[in-house]
Amino acid sequence: MAPVKRPTTGVFRPHVRGFGFVDLDESVTTPDGTTVTSCFVPPPLAKGLLADDRVEIAYQVEQDGRATASVATLSERVRTEVFGVVEPGLVLRLDPHLGSGRWTLQGRVEDLPIGAAVLADITGPGTADPSDEWEDPVAADALLERVRVRHRLSQDYPAAVLAEVDAVADAKPRRGSPTRRDLRHLPTLTIDSPSSCDLDDALSVYAADADGGIRVCVHIADVAAHVRAGTALDAEARRAGTSVYLPGWTRPMLPAKLSEDALSLVPGADRDALTVEMRIATDGSVTAADVSATRIRSDARLSYEAAAEALGGGSPEQVPAEVLDALRWLRTAGARLGLQRLLRGGVEARRVEPDLTVEVVEGTAAQVAARPSNPANLLIERLMVAANEAVAGWIVDRGLPGVFRVHPAPGPQAAPALEAFCAASGFHPGFGSTLTPLDLAALSAQLDAAADDTATAVWDVLLSFLGRASYTPQAGAHFGLASTGYLHFTSPIRRYADLAVHRVIHAFLAGGRDTEAFADPAEMTALCTHINAASRTAAQAENQMRKSLWLAELAAADRDAVYPARVTGVGPKGVFVTLDRSRVSGMVAVRELPGRGWSVTADGLALADASSHRLGYGDVVTVRITCADVESGQLELALAGNGGGPPATVSRAPRRRAPRQTVR
Repeated sequence: MAPVKRPTTGVFRPHVRGFGFVDLDESVTTPDGTTVTSCFVPPPLAKGLLADDRVEIAYQVEQDGRATASVATLSERVRTEVFGVVEPGLVLRLDPHLGSGRWTLQGRVEDLPIGAAVLADITGPGTADPSDEWEDPVAADALLERVRVRHRLSQDYPAAVLAEVDAVADAKPRRGSPTRRDLRHLPTLTIDSPSSCDLDDALSVYAADADGGIRVCVHIADVAAHVRAGTALDAEARRAGTSVYLPGWTRPMLPAKLSEDALSLVPGADRDALTVEMRIATDGSVTAADVSATRIRSDARLSYEAAAEALGGGSPEQVPAEVLDALRWLRTAGARLGLQRLLRGGVEARRVEPDLTVEVVEGTAAQVAARPSNPANLLIERLMVAANEAVAGWIVDRGLPGVFRVHPAPGPQAAPALEAFCAASGFHPGFGSTLTPLDLAALSAQLDAAADDTATAVWDVLLSFLGRASYTPQAGAHFGLASTGYLHFTSPIRRYADLAVHRVIHAFLAGGRDTEAFADPAEMTALCTHINAASRTAAQAENQMRKSLWLAELAAADRDAVYPARVTGVGPKGVFVTLDRSRVSGMVAVRELPGRGWSVTADGLALADASSHRLGYGDVVTVRITCADVESGQLELALAGNGGGPPATVSRAPRRRAPRQTVR
């Protein structure tokens, strides 16, 4: 062992099983050459620490190279509230994603029922004062509050931000701003989901010219012209990094008076925009693209369903004749772009969806049929991708800094694992030794044609192998889109990355040519690091909320119920299984498998027992629930009919009375 003498600082990250880790502020190289970036914190030391606590630690490096803390001392607590469940003795069992142990409840606690979920303000080490409570801890509004607290998602905006909103909403264009092209004469439309209020993109189109070229204008709300850098409003938008969309709750990056009204491209209102105009040739190539500041007016707002109906021959009353004609030209442009996407490969918008989803309306969760994507979804996806690529090229050609979106190619293990899963699921993609964008396009075409539970499962595994893209100041390739250069430009109301790109464009349009007119590389790097973290947090919160809702549903189901599922992952402790209809994933532990001696096969694609029975990627199984733990988010499963295994149990608090309705 190699002890570390000096204190080392970092951020605590709890595990739902009671231990934790400290992610070090700086990696440390020990005298024997071991590089340490994080440190294991045993349960006795983890008790009392909360997620995101700054701590000082001393640790030692084990023979296997892992670091274990011997001391962990709180140095700074950034959280002000905790969430948990009341236990006998009026103590609060913390949400395991926040930390372990029990906290003493203070204040007026006499009326708190045992088993209630409680939001509490931290008053001291291990003590908290309840501020809200829910008698059913798995009610939708209680689950929402749990996830919100986990990820420190603010419900409100600072007073300084709200003080600026009215002035921003009523502001006139400032002097010295770039001259705006007046495009209000063009038939212009938006296409979005019926529930969307923050409309940040609109479309216009010119009919084909003599050579067949179609000019498409993608208009994006000009947030940068109204939300100035250095204001409290901008600082809060940067801190949030992105709007957060959870079932039953939305936290816009910008206050609703701006995001849903003053800046939203609502029909019949004059709006400032940044417009990227692209000429799309008959073969789908973008032969010219330019960006300009414009003034537009949307003539119609269409839902995806209404747009698809209109394109399918229907004539919804809300589609004026000139808008319908524009929509048909846009369909032609989208089809042309699809040709190029097909030629270069990659994947387009996911169109194979689960059968069911869970929605929350006024605090109540319900299973509903998932809304499948339609041709209008695909049309918008193609046009937005093309606009983002065009702006990336525009910025690179001018040598400007940017916030680019890059996506590396998956590692060498992806091709054989995905090939095996596909083969077990009835598909033979024939990838070869590595995945290519054209491989992905060919597989996507097969999945779109099948459009069943099997295809959905393959999509899930495919997307997990592809991983997430990230923001970076350096332009680079995007593997999933088969793009040589890509960024986010089309959603500045919802994403700070897009707003940062808009500011670069504005600086150039205003005559900026020197480096002083733009953010320096260090600042752009720091911004990308921050918005990557904010994007991950928003995605984790959404995934956890959806899974929590499903776990509550599964926990309340018949204990003898069985579920069709597929193996979507393999590890030494068991196989990961995804339920067909809901797409919720859980684990079948080795201890739940019949037979003995289960271990991962040499190719890493399956578990095999001492008798050479295999269970691996793509295998279709029927499972029953042994534990659906809403608090930890863990789903434990067993194979159905496995020879009289233990009876199924679920982790669910009993209902006492109707929960308080707090979700809006």
